[in-house]
Amino acid sequence: MFPRSFISLLFVISTLNAADKPHWVFLESESTPTRVQLTNRATQRLLTRGSMNTPGNFKVSESHLALLRAAGYQIRHTSRFLNAVSVVIKDNDQLATLHEFPFVQSISPVAQYPRKRFEEISGETVLARGSSLGYGESEGQNEMLKIPQIHRYGYDGSGVLIGVFDMGFLTVHPAFDGMDIQAQYDFVDHEVDASGPGDWHGINVLSAIGGYDPGDLIGPAYRATFLLARTEDVSHESRAEEDNWVAALEWADSLGVDIITTSLNYFKQFDDPNENYPPSALDGQTTIIARAANIAAERGILVVNSAGNEGDDPSSIWPPSDSPHVLSVGWVDTQQEISRFSGRGPTYDGRIKPNIVAQGSLVYMASGVSGYIRRSGTSYAAPQIAGLAALLLQAHPQLSPDSVIAIFEEHGDRSFAPNNTYGWGIPDITSLFPNLNGSTSKNCLIYPNPGQSGEIRMVLSNAVSELAELATLYDIRGMEITAITITQESERIIKISIPAGLGLTSQLMILSVKSGDRVYAGKFVYLKS
Repeated sequence: MFPRSFISLLFVISTLNAADKPHWVFLESESTPTRVQLTNRATQRLLTRGSMNTPGNFKVSESHLALLRAAGYQIRHTSRFLNAVSVVIKDNDQLATLHEFPFVQSISPVAQYPRKRFEEISGETVLARGSSLGYGESEGQNEMLKIPQIHRYGYDGSGVLIGVFDMGFLTVHPAFDGMDIQAQYDFVDHEVDASGPGDWHGINVLSAIGGYDPGDLIGPAYRATFLLARTEDVSHESRAEEDNWVAALEWADSLGVDIITTSLNYFKQFDDPNENYPPSALDGQTTIIARAANIAAERGILVVNSAGNEGDDPSSIWPPSDSPHVLSVGWVDTQQEISRFSGRGPTYDGRIKPNIVAQGSLVYMASGVSGYIRRSGTSYAAPQIAGLAALLLQAHPQLSPDSVIAIFEEHGDRSFAPNNTYGWGIPDITSLFPNLNGSTSKNCLIYPNPGQSGEIRMVLSNAVSELAELATLYDIRGMEITAITITQESERIIKISIPAGLGLTSQLMILSVKSGDRVYAGKFVYLKS
């Protein structure tokens, strides 16, 4: 049930031109709701990175749905996150009648996604297949995020489930030959096949995350598993309703998705200007799509969203990217300069947005059935960051969505002075990846464990003649806390002195020390004395 304080924030419904418009109908909760069935993977994600007590665990009331259908309302989607349904309104009388149902709490129009303001196309280039391993023309965009180095450490997105919401998908391109697609669904036409008239955009975005065609293109998370959802309807002037997005979100949640990436924003430019949200709604808490994204974060799902192409005015980042729990991605060119079209903060409540930026100019991606193309826009910066986030979750699967956002910000090249143009800048998170290919021993014994301020010891996994003079202490999110002096007592044992004046709280921590190209690391529980 929504609190009344939230209902008062919903914008006023226009009673003009209501015919054939989808509307949200928010419902009162049942006294004995039915729990929704989740996959084992979804339940495990809730236990590991989310909370079992978040909204979304119970079905929308079947009796309420039956009464609406009996009264002639066509239901488009149900939302267990919001305890709401979206219905098609045939006329103004039908809209007025909705208020008479005792279980109806409030009503508001379903937001629509407007035509993109800018999307540069440099021209399609059909190239011969590359014969050697390598990133080909995608190397530059990967290098900006240090993806090749992380790949060399042995990370490829394996075990991470990514949901991609777009206009449609065609997956016959060679870049998708080995892609693991677990499921797909069309939330516009209600079909199992997620292909659609806008599949060109979905091909681009999907390849930017996980395409694999060595010699031409390699995406960051090329061994991840994917869920594909068509949520945009290009047959209606490139508009897409937010209820499609919310329905896809809940479908992906039930299957155990880890990351969702989209390039949609909903705020204004409705057919009826009276239905636009006011500027005060850009607070990351008020709009319906931001609320759904926030619930997703509570449930352990990282939502990555483009900052939009509505810049360069202040507060030009639209929901759900205004949410504090959504990783909002802006667009820089190959020289790392911001595009004038990239959306900018601040949010209405004064927070910095976007969170980070990535290459959005002339991004190299798959096109059609065998070609390649360069396009520009925040639509193409966001999926690269989603791929990088998948690599991070592969290395650290316990990280919550807010922790991932904090890590990206702390490791941005503008973290010393974030602003509403670049956010925290271009992230470099390579230091958070233990090398899986033999140059890192990551399971060293630390004792006493738990430990307090004072001396602790690490037993290295093999004999080492010479070590660095300093060890590095990290929190469990991978944030560096401090460098600490060490003493090598033998070829296998080092002594570390943790100062009492660090002001540390009780927590799980990581200690690492280097020897040449090897990094020795271990986890221990620090207890505040």
